[in-house]
Amino acid sequence: MNTKLDVAFKFGAGRYIQLPDALKMAGEEISRFGRKAFIIGGPTAISIVQEVLTASLTQSHVSYEIKVYPGYTTHEAVNTFAQYCSDNQFDVVVGAGGGKIMDLAKCIAHVANLPVVNIPTQAATCAAYTPMSVMYTDEGAAYGTVGGNFYHDYEVSAIIVDENIMIYQPPRYAASGILDAMAKFIEVQHGHSEMHYNDFNIELYTAYTLAKYTYEILDRTCLKVYDDIKNHQLTKEVHDFLFINFAITSMISGISKAFGQTALAHEMYYCARMYFTKESLAYLHGEIVGTSLILQLAYNHTPEKIPAFKDFMEKMGMPVTLSELGIPETKDNIKKIYDYLLTTPFIVDTPENRQTLMDSIKAICK
Repeated sequence: MNTKLDVAFKFGAGRYIQLPDALKMAGEEISRFGRKAFIIGGPTAISIVQEVLTASLTQSHVSYEIKVYPGYTTHEAVNTFAQYCSDNQFDVVVGAGGGKIMDLAKCIAHVANLPVVNIPTQAATCAAYTPMSVMYTDEGAAYGTVGGNFYHDYEVSAIIVDENIMIYQPPRYAASGILDAMAKFIEVQHGHSEMHYNDFNIELYTAYTLAKYTYEILDRTCLKVYDDIKNHQLTKEVHDFLFINFAITSMISGISKAFGQTALAHEMYYCARMYFTKESLAYLHGEIVGTSLILQLAYNHTPEKIPAFKDFMEKMGMPVTLSELGIPETKDNIKKIYDYLLTTPFIVDTPENRQTLMDSIKAICK
């Protein structure tokens, strides 16, 4: 698998559909890419999409097989399913579910050299669209940026976002997605309180500009989005959030080669999954990243932004400290986090940065 950064930019998906009842169009859309579909999804996701999806596939004369997979995105699972696709002459992979299934479907398709159509059933991450996959062990520990995240050679073939499915996701998932999208603006500024055009290359500055734009919209609308989804209402704010979360956020990822738009908050996610696997399993990607954005704000020398950020997180019921993520705030645990973050590509090892890093970790302690 490709774990090295590519020189090529991947700006999005080949096709992106976001509409109420978009799932009814799935058969027609999938038939653009193949006539024999390997469908993989989690138990809940398959129960949500199966009836409408299979009817649409049958109407479009696409044969299919459904695999329910409740596990993690592992190298073993990817290779096993890719070989199964090859052995059984499937010509398109379809993923249905959350972030881990989206990442898994992308990897299976890449290894099997097939197109992939992703059908997200919740908006907790931008994984349906972004050109990378987070890889895990069977136990749920992440490999991380250095250890084995998978950076894809090609964009996703198509994405189908059914807004009528999205408004019935738990609002907790929406809150997670909001924070994961907002993270791009805070992390792309890594180590800087502000960014200026002449100080950065055009690629990173473009990612920053788009991230700033989406951050400002979500900052204004996030609490309404949370309440609207809680009440199963498809409003303009929800529509906009979904487009931001899947399409624009993933464009930001593509422009920055799925690397430059992340920094300490996402590395803290990998740290939690690596070293505190059992403690962190109950928490979503965006919940861990969201809490870690407080750390990132401190490292960016913008501590004045932390109180307001914590306030709206708490209004959505999100954790804001290590202990609220289930990680005991002991000296040993803080040192473990510090030692890990210090080795990431985002920290230049200087006495000043070491102190800033430690102070930033303390910002997410009670």
